[in-house]
Amino acid sequence: MSTLKADTVQSTSGGAVTLTKQQAIKTWVNYDAADQATRGSFAQSSLTDVGTGIFRTTHTNNMNSAEDKCVLTNHWDTTNEGSSGASGASEWPSSCQYGSEAAATTHTTIGVAQGSTSSGNGALYDTDGNYIAVVGDLA
Repeated sequence: MSTLKADTVQSTSGGAVTLTKQQAIKTWVNYDAADQATRGSFAQSSLTDVGTGIFRTTHTNNMNSAEDKCVLTNHWDTTNEGSSGASGASEWPSSCQYGSEAAATTHTTIGVAQGSTSSGNGALYDTDGNYIAVVGDLA
């Protein structure tokens, strides 16, 4: 049995292939909020640090709808690349699409909080690794 392999996939007209299936990830980012550095991304035109624990990833291609998309988040709450948890703040991590801002087709704003008593029970926090992926239809 032979295996098909490709380095480049093009459309029938010779241009770049556009992901159009709803189930495909349209954009993702790995962001270090503590150092304000993007470690990797796909289909992201920019990233803005809005404030402590809040950042905005702007999509290269707009989504079809501000609400009809799935935003997946996770984060890694260490202060020094994995050798220890953030001081007093690693007990109840939470990250999600930031609710204090209206959803948009052009970007996604994420809020990250930690839930230990020493960090204010859910206070926004700049974590070392933040992982965001958006699934849905492109405009």
